[in-house]
Amino acid sequence: MKRLARHPLFLAAAGALTLGLGTAAHAADDALTLRIADSLPNGSYIYKLATKPFMDEVEKRSNGQIKFKYFPGQQLGKAKDMLKLTQAGMTDIGYVGPSYVRDKMPLSSVFELPGAFSDDSCQGFTAFWNMTHDGGFLQKNEWDTNNVIPILSVITRHHIYVSNDKPIRTLDDLKGLKMRTSGGAMARTMQELGMVPVNVSAPETYESMSRGTIDGAFYPAQSAFDYGLTDLIKSGTETKHVAGAVLTYAVSKNTWRKLSPEQQKIIMDVGHEVSTTSCKGFDAAEQKAIDRMHELGIKTIKFDEADNKRVDEAFQRSSENWAKALDERGKAGSKALDAMRKAVAAVQ
Repeated sequence: MKRLARHPLFLAAAGALTLGLGTAAHAADDALTLRIADSLPNGSYIYKLATKPFMDEVEKRSNGQIKFKYFPGQQLGKAKDMLKLTQAGMTDIGYVGPSYVRDKMPLSSVFELPGAFSDDSCQGFTAFWNMTHDGGFLQKNEWDTNNVIPILSVITRHHIYVSNDKPIRTLDDLKGLKMRTSGGAMARTMQELGMVPVNVSAPETYESMSRGTIDGAFYPAQSAFDYGLTDLIKSGTETKHVAGAVLTYAVSKNTWRKLSPEQQKIIMDVGHEVSTTSCKGFDAAEQKAIDRMHELGIKTIKFDEADNKRVDEAFQRSSENWAKALDERGKAGSKALDAMRKAVAAVQ
């Protein structure tokens, strides 16, 4: 059996437990098996709408010569470690969220800013793909320097969800609430709206919410169901997406070079198609999740015209301050913001 690499397998639940398995391998029938790992709960909506269709279509187009072994739920490592595990070849394809590795990928979180693109998610999905491929700004300035290639990407849209019993009637009622964030642009938006950001990974949100460590979270409605948060949420917004989360599956350049040109083409073609078309399914599923919340009796938070204007102003400040803070660190924040706006505008 030929192997592209051989590394110990790290299981998050067991700390540093290692298993004597390699990464990508050719089986006896000469089919290539790639390990793909993420931190999502088993059967999540992202898996159903993007990850599984990607794997199924790649296997189909390769006539079964490319297969996948899927490791969900942090089996190979936590979300914050996925970039490192992917770069090291401990997984062939890893779930890389820029907000989890904002020290390495601060610019990619430009798509997590509020109002980054329209309510049609396809605009954002396509613009992000274009900026991370074919010499795009983010590819040249961030992904290439980290030696990874995104082969599948989605952007989730977030609402404000409150888990305590405090009635939320105005924007001021949110002030001082401790809210879960994955950091980056999302945290800055929370601060502009008067909330206190608390860095918590998605799998740890339920426990933090149930213990009262946080008062709520910025989350997609679908993810709230996936992680069981609807058992705790009392109220939430439905319009004005307050943030987003860029989520990708990436492969290291070292692993990529070991694939044949034909294998690379199949994987990239399918990744592009799923990344730029699954958006419609994401938008439809999000609305269904919101409707289910109504059925559960979760109250809708609605702001009046004056508060909505304040929210829009906070969104604008969040974007400007995000870019300024990165500029001051020697990062191309303003250039990234400008490039993102141009990329979004170019998508019809």
